[in-house]
Amino acid sequence: MEEFKSSGKGTASNVIFPDYTHDDVLDCDREAKPGPPESLYIGLGWDENKDTKRKHYRRFFTDELENVKKVLTIPSPF
Repeated sequence: MEEFKSSGKGTASNVIFPDYTHDDVLDCDREAKPGPPESLYIGLGWDENKDTKRKHYRRFFTDELENVKKVLTIPSPF
């Protein structure tokens, strides 16, 4: 987690898109850096190239959002 914070990516984001670089040897686009920690984000989708913008990492919680105090600070009326 600390390494992810020091990389400059905001950990408050719920959705993170990967950065790509072009690999000249394989003639394809590759993710420039490893994605966010798997304990906080789940990888979804795929990209055919850097312009597709389908692949992203979405934050997930292990409990219902009503029980996560960071997300819902007041009790749910429902």
